[in-house]
Amino acid sequence: MDGNAAAAEAFRLARVQVVAAYPITPQSPIAEDLAKFVVKGTLDAKYIRVESEHTAMSCCIGAALAGTRVCTATASVGWP
Repeated sequence: MDGNAAAAEAFRLARVQVVAAYPITPQSPIAEDLAKFVVKGTLDAKYIRVESEHTAMSCCIGAALAGTRVCTATASVGWP
């Protein structure tokens, strides 16, 4: 298991409820694995594919403020 697979599994085990995903190298496999978990039903979450990392964070902030457990992954210089 590589680091991306481990991160996706950790999110699944944490039972996140919202996944805000912007697939971008090198973390694309995290978003792909989370999407597979949602489709298979091993993760009961809303999967939101967004158009940027900033939008992903906005979705996470909004969902967290509503009281849900959220996750995203980033790889760009957009987030220090």
